[in-house]
Amino acid sequence: MSSSTLSIFLFSLLVLCSFSNAKRSSPKPKGFIFPIKKNETVNQYYTSIQIGANSTKLNVVIDVSGNFLWFSSDDYFSSASSYIPIPCDSKECGIADGSGCILCEFLPPVPKCITNMCADYALNPYSGTQGYNGLSTDVLHVYSTRGQRYNLRRFPFQYSDTVLRQGLASSTQGVISLGRTRISLQAQLASAFKIREKFALCVPSSGRIGNLIIGNVAYNEPVEAISKSFISTPLIRNPMSNNGDHVVGNLSITYFIDVKSIRVNNKTLSFNNSLLSIDESTGNGGTCLRTVRSYTSLHRSIYKALVNEFVNAAASQGTKRVASVAPFGACFDAKTIASGKNIGPRVPTIDLVMNGKNVVWRIYGSNSMVRVSQNVMCLAFVEELPNIAGPTTSIVVGGYQMENYLLEFDLTSSKLRFSPSLLLSGTSCSQFGAS
Repeated sequence: MSSSTLSIFLFSLLVLCSFSNAKRSSPKPKGFIFPIKKNETVNQYYTSIQIGANSTKLNVVIDVSGNFLWFSSDDYFSSASSYIPIPCDSKECGIADGSGCILCEFLPPVPKCITNMCADYALNPYSGTQGYNGLSTDVLHVYSTRGQRYNLRRFPFQYSDTVLRQGLASSTQGVISLGRTRISLQAQLASAFKIREKFALCVPSSGRIGNLIIGNVAYNEPVEAISKSFISTPLIRNPMSNNGDHVVGNLSITYFIDVKSIRVNNKTLSFNNSLLSIDESTGNGGTCLRTVRSYTSLHRSIYKALVNEFVNAAASQGTKRVASVAPFGACFDAKTIASGKNIGPRVPTIDLVMNGKNVVWRIYGSNSMVRVSQNVMCLAFVEELPNIAGPTTSIVVGGYQMENYLLEFDLTSSKLRFSPSLLLSGTSCSQFGAS
């Protein structure tokens, strides 16, 4: 073989090997993982993301009902070389469902500005404050469940005014959305990487770390074995938005489930059951899931029925009621409550009963009782206040009741699958991950 022929052969082999290695180094991801922590001071669940050319790290509160990522950060602002404003008449603005256009002179400070920038309202779900600002894109750096880093280019978000962060945990810079929009985190990942639009949420209790997994992946043990007995119920749509940042008449981006009744120690509560259905003309009623609510809130009449029955059932177990501690309506002498093996205080169970007698979300003491002092524990449910920005939901399942339950939101099939309390199996969200 001549030297020139040999050189061509070796060069071709090198190119082929390089191409093969490149393909192996970037396999198509099946899912992505985001660690979840809890800020105990304000009962907020947050994750970390990296965004921009300099991979600025941000802590952002998780909102399963939010519409898009918003944040403010001096670190990001000073190095936002890959920040791209979204034009008002662009396809990206249409996908984002922007509510209007904004001129530079009316914008709060942003890294870059263009004339007629696509704009929308960002909502702080804790303060109720809204901020109107331009929408933009940048590269979001994400990690697969195999630990490989990928770049999600042109990820849409809003750089917001710093004042919008009031009420968020001090260690966080904004809010990331998992709501039913085309620019939520799971929707963008599903579109970019051609994975199933599905996410598994396992929020931790205090001092632990949980995980958010986006995509269709197998779980690690023992959670994978537990997943075989998951309970399934449809995710339903409220025909009217219950977010203050959307025009009433739009479909809600919030996740609703069809709760039919509530039980305490297997006894069905008595109240006006029409409250559990969504009124299609007003959007009032129904049951939704909100990680940004610390505790589950209930319509006044439902809450009254729950408190009365729970107090009676607890008294029959020898539990002594004491003066209430706001915002809770029923509190008890902690010394009169025994401790369970895995599931916290031994108190009456609370069931959310859905479509079918076996489709039940059972809540044990670990998720129904909260300690407010050394000697006092309270029922961790509160009364729902009217929503002045839109329809009022009768039951809003809060983050405390989700802790150590694995919730699968499958947007492709419009189903929610959920586990019994992981504590029953001697595990928790801190042990949840992908195999």
